[in-house]
Amino acid sequence: MAYDNKKCDFAKAPEAIPGARPAVAAKPKKPSRPRPVAVVMCNGGCTGNGFCEQGCVGCGACEASCRKGAVKLDERGVARVDADACIGCGLCARACPQDIIQMVERRFNITARCSNTDAGPAARKLCASSCIACGACERACPAGAVRVVGNRAVIDWSACIACGMCATKCPRGVIRDAFGILAQK
Repeated sequence: MAYDNKKCDFAKAPEAIPGARPAVAAKPKKPSRPRPVAVVMCNGGCTGNGFCEQGCVGCGACEASCRKGAVKLDERGVARVDADACIGCGLCARACPQDIIQMVERRFNITARCSNTDAGPAARKLCASSCIACGACERACPAGAVRVVGNRAVIDWSACIACGMCATKCPRGVIRDAFGILAQK
């Protein structure tokens, strides 16, 4: 039996053609949420004058828990995350005994990398790159996303516009771009 193009009207909707099955509507695809990335909230600038008990202690628990090899201890014994290799599973954050690894959405690139809550002079003695609660970041932020809370800078990522003003004003390099987009001092 030959197919007769004259009998089929392609201009008609499928349901208007006799014997045609109705079209099944495709399920709308759920937009996938981008996976977060792990960020270690410590610069690791401890000096010989003391030891910051609130920062990274270099225990390696995060490195051991990472199945993708995205977390490594650097030359100073501080955990660093390769953002390209990180799949955002959060195993390193759960393994960290110091609770200083945060899972951050990749679009939130500005981070305050200090977990020390000691007052400025004490923090300065312990660590060369600790937050001293000077407030320069808070004053520089046009969106009001940075606050000094408990002697350290805290960023409200829901308000952050990622302009980098806080990072440029931080005298100790605590606030920085998590993924290397902004130049450091």
